[in-house]
Amino acid sequence: MGKLDFAEATKKVKRIMKKYQEEFPDVKVDRDYYPFKLTEEWGECLQVYLMLTGRGRQKGKSKKQIHEMLSEEFADVLGFLLLFAEAERIDPVKALNKKWFSRLK
Repeated sequence: MGKLDFAEATKKVKRIMKKYQEEFPDVKVDRDYYPFKLTEEWGECLQVYLMLTGRGRQKGKSKKQIHEMLSEEFADVLGFLLLFAEAERIDPVKALNKKWFSRLK
C-alpha cells in the first residue's frame, strides 16, 4: 500500500472536480456542496458495507466484487473529505497531528 500525500491527493481531486464542473455547469457547487456530497457518498459507502457484511442485498455480486465496490465508495468519501477540508481551509495533516497524534506523546 502506498503512502498518501494529502497535498498531492487534494490537488488531484481538485482537478477532477474542476473537470466535473466544466462537464456539468448547472450543478451548483457552493460552500454546502462538499459536506452534502460527503454525506451522500458516506451513505453509499455504508450501503455497500451492509452488502459486504450480509446485512444488505447482494444484487448478484460476489464478495470480491462487493469489496471492490466498497473500496471505490471509500475513495469517493475520501476525495470529498479532502475537497471539504480544502474549501474550509483545514490542513488535514495538522488537524490529525493536533487531535489524534498528540495522544501518542
